[in-house]
Amino acid sequence: MALNVLPPMKSIKDDVPLTVTRKDKSGGANTRMHASHIGENQATVLLNVDIGTAGQRKKRPGLTLDQDLGNNAGIGLFGYEPDGGTNELLAMEGTTLRYSTVTATGGWASADNGFTTNLSTYFIKVWKSGGDGDVVMIQNGTDNAHEMLSDHTVTDLTNDNDDPPKSIANLFFRGRWWVLWDNQLAFSSAYPTAYAGAFDRTTDVFKIPCGTEKGLVGIRDTGIVCFGADEVWGINPSVTPAATDKAEKLLEVGCVAPKTIIQVGDDVWFLAEDGLRGLFRTIQDKLQLGSDFPLSYLLKDEFESISWAYIDKACAVYFDNKVFLSLPVDASTYNNEVWVFYPSIKISLPNGGTVPAAIVISGWNVSGWAKIKVLGQERLYAIDSNDGKVYRAWYGYDDNGTAINYQEEGREEDMGQPFLYKNGGEVEVKAQSSGDYDLTVSASVDGGSYTTLGTFNTSAGAPTLPATLPFTLAGTRALSKKFHLNALGRWRTIKIKIQHNAANVGDDIIVLEDSIITFPEEYENE
Repeated sequence: MALNVLPPMKSIKDDVPLTVTRKDKSGGANTRMHASHIGENQATVLLNVDIGTAGQRKKRPGLTLDQDLGNNAGIGLFGYEPDGGTNELLAMEGTTLRYSTVTATGGWASADNGFTTNLSTYFIKVWKSGGDGDVVMIQNGTDNAHEMLSDHTVTDLTNDNDDPPKSIANLFFRGRWWVLWDNQLAFSSAYPTAYAGAFDRTTDVFKIPCGTEKGLVGIRDTGIVCFGADEVWGINPSVTPAATDKAEKLLEVGCVAPKTIIQVGDDVWFLAEDGLRGLFRTIQDKLQLGSDFPLSYLLKDEFESISWAYIDKACAVYFDNKVFLSLPVDASTYNNEVWVFYPSIKISLPNGGTVPAAIVISGWNVSGWAKIKVLGQERLYAIDSNDGKVYRAWYGYDDNGTAINYQEEGREEDMGQPFLYKNGGEVEVKAQSSGDYDLTVSASVDGGSYTTLGTFNTSAGAPTLPATLPFTLAGTRALSKKFHLNALGRWRTIKIKIQHNAANVGDDIIVLEDSIITFPEEYENE
């Protein structure tokens, strides 16, 4: 019986597909490492993408105009919450002090002040005995300190030896007003009826050699943390300060921007020359690990774009379990970008330490932040660096009528086969149904420029009213679409970009996952 003999096999095609699925980007943006080496839940670009909910990426909330105060630059903003009084926003617009109850519409008014400069303005709330209760102290480091009562009467506190020093570093702590100035920490008498005359700059001071004053933070158990341009010092004063209260150096790293000093949980964050740092985290890492990295370590490209000549204008706030850091970039003379850090999402580093996940916001020019409670809910407000506009921040679906540019760019995926060429296959994107919006999906191969694969409409197919009865309403559900990769040719790595740069008023844009399926190229057996 004759046998049928097959000819020698010259080539074998491996039909086993290579796949990868990315359901969230909770690791944040990473521009420190090459795009093929970043974490599997990280991205090279997360622009205006909120990663706060695991398993999804969402277009971040916007800016909603509260009041246009005028054409002057916004200098400072403060949420004033007096005990037993009405919560108010205070704003410094140019050299004008403005105030408003946040529940009022168009209720902004001006208070006479006496300021002659439009330097950055710093507010603190203090307590006075004698019937005034909570009052606000206003400083800019050049003019005399001023006091504003609850009736918006503003008083110059003068600048004699028994008055508060001119300084941007102020704190109300253990019943006293503390002022850091000229490497000294001055303190007032406890709960005075008037703060003009409540100081003695000759005797009631501690020596704090931290350099040019930047800020003060009071911590119940630790005492007062004093931030200077050169170093950070601490002192835990007695209820009645005494000569036996000794200051100590905490860190040989200075602060470059006074308004970035904020308390975050049990740490104090501030912007230093090498990036955003946590005071106690830095101390702990040096002791335990022998080295430390700034909290902004993964944002290498963003850090290198900082406009250092104007970095003193940077400002930060802790809100909604996030840290918002506004700063000037790309040679800007004002704050024109915001970095958002998620302290609860920790990313491990090679030295054993961790840093928070982070994303970037574009389109926000914030010179001052304020938090204030309205009807029991804490809200975030921002004042514009260029004009007198005050916004409710992280709220709404656009930036005062301007569309938000959602843009994510993932890893360079090698599909677990870095040395093999791939060819064909498809990308599948899954998103939550929403309004009639198009997501643009693009791909970059081997580090090259992006090629548009197509668009993905998020509409669930709901009927347009009026419609003929009966009809079925489409509920919120997951939608998906596939995009073929054949036109890209052979490649070793691929990176996916998803973008939505258009209005989405009243609707959320939520991406649930992106997946890639492809095939190894034919292997030629010579």
